[in-house]
Amino acid sequence: MVSGIVKTGIVAAVGVVVIVLSSTLGWILVPDIATSEAIITADNEAVFAAWSSPPVPVYIDFFLFNCTNCEDPTDQDVVLHLDQLGPFSFTEGRIKYGVIEKNGLLTYRENITYFHTPGVGELGLDVEVVTVNPVYFTLASLISDLAPEDLADRLSIIMHNKLDEEGEKPFMKRKVREMLFDGWSLQPYINILESFQNETGIELPPLPDDPKFGFFYGRNGTNLGVFKIESGANGLDQLGFIRTWNGKESVDYWNDIYCNMINGTDGAIYPPLVDTSEKVYIFTPDLCRSVYATYERDVETEGIIGNRFTVPEIVFNTYDPENLCYCPDHKIDPDLCFSTGILDMRPCLFGAPVLLSTPHFYMGDEKYVKAFTGLAPNKEWHETHFDLEPVTAARLCK
Repeated sequence: MVSGIVKTGIVAAVGVVVIVLSSTLGWILVPDIATSEAIITADNEAVFAAWSSPPVPVYIDFFLFNCTNCEDPTDQDVVLHLDQLGPFSFTEGRIKYGVIEKNGLLTYRENITYFHTPGVGELGLDVEVVTVNPVYFTLASLISDLAPEDLADRLSIIMHNKLDEEGEKPFMKRKVREMLFDGWSLQPYINILESFQNETGIELPPLPDDPKFGFFYGRNGTNLGVFKIESGANGLDQLGFIRTWNGKESVDYWNDIYCNMINGTDGAIYPPLVDTSEKVYIFTPDLCRSVYATYERDVETEGIIGNRFTVPEIVFNTYDPENLCYCPDHKIDPDLCFSTGILDMRPCLFGAPVLLSTPHFYMGDEKYVKAFTGLAPNKEWHETHFDLEPVTAARLCK
């Protein structure tokens, strides 16, 4: 269970630091490899090369929110004001390796590397941003979860006092590069934890050997695990479908079989002959789950007609019966679940109080938008969508 102060703080975190969800999902454009002759196999060199090392550049923009009035976050009368900064532009490179073909399936890892490619007028990665301190709230949540119930309040006060003694506050100022890939030192927090453990006798989890934190620290030049997907040899209607991830047919983060299912593709390729009456499922390890998109309308991109699919509001609706299993607390008390628009990531991040939302809380509960000034949810800018050419299911991008 997360205490009220932690829940309030992390809701602020989602408002202050919003990474475009479409970036998190990792959807990319792959050339036309989804034709009737485009089964992915090493014997088909052109198709295999396009799949394993996509030649089309992938551009990702990060946007961060800077809090302009966080001097006294304990003042309950202050409505936090957020200024959006960005984009901070990167090019993403993907290379699949260790590919094994067997029984119409492809097993592989995919190395993902990010290169900073600043656009005209970009502020640069050394600009400082005032934002919520995620490590501060993680420690507060950790004590709340680990301490005996009769001691939780007292130990929580001890932890807050130690944080204050070290000059650690609920909000912090960091460079963009630190917040994204470079990370910042956690040594002050390690010192606090060691001191706290010695004083209280509370057994804490093993401390990290590399005490740094960043939202994407340790992710550059790494992979998201071992995928096993359909090559199309067992039927092009199954092309790209994930059969296992890290050797498992499902994940084990959530409360029941339905939410733990691995459905669909990784978002890079789709079966040809798009059926607009069907949901398009995508599994992404960053979300620890599958999500789906539904057909909205046809669009035209440079003279080519495409089917636009958007992620509907119901995917983020906490109280939809199909989504209750994504709330770790709903069996204890449904009122502990976050409202629509928030994805609670604690179950798949070792209990760390991390939440995700769409940009500006687009399609989220109105109370989240009204909790801040400076937010302006807008369908054109903030929805998650992708366009598929109807025959090949190739991604269309401007």
